[in-house]
Amino acid sequence: MKINSKKMKYLSKITNSIYEDLKIEFLYHSNHLEGSTFSKDELEKLLTEKKVEGSHSLDDIIETKNSLEVFDQVINDSGEKLDKFMLFNWHKLLKKGTVDDEIHNIGMWKKYENKLRGVDLKLALPVEVDNLMFNLLSDYNELETVTLKDIADFHYKFEKIHPFQDGNGRIGRFIILKQCLECNIDLIAIDDKYDDEYRNALYKAQKTGDSEDLVTVFKKCQKRLDEKLEKYKSLLEQVDVDMQN
Repeated sequence: MKINSKKMKYLSKITNSIYEDLKIEFLYHSNHLEGSTFSKDELEKLLTEKKVEGSHSLDDIIETKNSLEVFDQVINDSGEKLDKFMLFNWHKLLKKGTVDDEIHNIGMWKKYENKLRGVDLKLALPVEVDNLMFNLLSDYNELETVTLKDIADFHYKFEKIHPFQDGNGRIGRFIILKQCLECNIDLIAIDDKYDDEYRNALYKAQKTGDSEDLVTVFKKCQKRLDEKLEKYKSLLEQVDVDMQN
């Protein structure tokens, strides 16, 4: 489902509607990939009633609450140039109040070497990050048109750099959301139905530079999200009319 930046900002003003559902759908799956124990119902309760239900670690509660704020910030930032300071702000919002915040390691590129457990993938060293991210962002911002493959290529390169100490997966998927909004591309939420396919495709792209499988997963997730948001088709059509008046 294609929703551009202007339309999404308009939708954010309509309470109890598609914006909240889309936020929950996106965040549930993205956070779940990183081990969050919040169910959709618990996430909705946190969003709508500001209540925490269930048993969760303190950092999971903090980061889940923070992710609701980051989602809104990403929507507000859509249409603006993607740069490292925008990413720093998202990361600071996501990690505020966590253990990483206690050691002053948020809202900046990583200070310490990090790694992904269970895979033989060498990530960028801290001293390499600023230059690698400058090149990645510059190359992306110079594109005249952005395709789904461009988004997949950016994503696997970003995740291989792994520029932050923690939170790279979530920030990377927030970037995907921004890119889709700005480039007239069907929105992507990595549905947990495709978790394993996503991880395998991402790893393959990071190892070989071939993002074809990642593009395929993105297309599956687009179709899945379209099906879930079909009930809002008439509302979206009405919003199109209202925005023209």
